[in-house]
Amino acid sequence: MLSNPLSNPCSPEVIRQHGTEELIELRRRVVLWKEDFLRHAPPEGGSDYLFLCNEFIVEIEEWLYPYLQRLRVTEHIDTEQLDAFMEFCYEQVYELRDFLLRNEPTSDNGDVS
Repeated sequence: MLSNPLSNPCSPEVIRQHGTEELIELRRRVVLWKEDFLRHAPPEGGSDYLFLCNEFIVEIEEWLYPYLQRLRVTEHIDTEQLDAFMEFCYEQVYELRDFLLRNEPTSDNGDVS
């Protein structure tokens, strides 16, 4: 009789499933962090509020990345999942930056002044 690999709570399949579920929850939390940072800026944004992007990066790098590394080491997620998740996190930072700078004048070459 074949056993169901998901019936063993320590099986690699169960561990990977838990990792996938955790990444889903963490994505929601990162979006909530971004929304919270957005609430700290005025509706018109402004480069004076770019420090929020730096604070967001600190949150990601000091709190989230070490946790993701532990998930990888314990084989809850693989390196590709970790890399993709970190890319998602930095995309959220870029969205915050773009919101803050949307009303800023740009130079002739398209760079923000």
